[in-house]
Amino acid sequence: MTKSKIAIDVDGVLADMHSPCFQLLGLKLTASDVKRWDFFDDLQIDRRQFWETYKRLWKEHYEMIPLIEEEAATIIAKLREKFEVHIISTRPKETFSGTVLWLKLRGIEYDRLLLLPPQIDKTEVIGNDILFLVDDNPSYGRHPKVIIYDRPWNQHIEAKRIRSLRELLEIVELLDTPPQRG
Repeated sequence: MTKSKIAIDVDGVLADMHSPCFQLLGLKLTASDVKRWDFFDDLQIDRRQFWETYKRLWKEHYEMIPLIEEEAATIIAKLREKFEVHIISTRPKETFSGTVLWLKLRGIEYDRLLLLPPQIDKTEVIGNDILFLVDDNPSYGRHPKVIIYDRPWNQHIEAKRIRSLRELLEIVELLDTPPQRG
């Protein structure tokens, strides 16, 4: 029997890339200081400098990047018992190998890894065979297959959302529960 497929984003869902980027930039900021998706003006950070640092972080210092949730690998392993888990992320190609190494370092196993160029809209490539995509990008919030991972920068949108990956386990258990007869 073929397993149903779910997709999970990396940055902002599995990986806290903001805090170590800010650290490499010499700033006393963390991910909790990011209140909007486009945070550069709010925090007075040069956009180009941030993205160059982001590439360097994933290429040379991926081990600095913490998990957002310490139990992410365990939860994804449980999800993989019933589903194919696809890790999907848009990112510069210079970060691809660091992403693979980071996932391995953090013990996150998956069935497929799809790393796409930054300008790609993930909702256009997930296809009909994916049940849902878990992502923190507020621009995906209205897509019927997206579950928004709750972050300060996506609070302004109305969407299906989870506050933790553990809630994702609860959702998929409901999908697997046969309807009650009354």
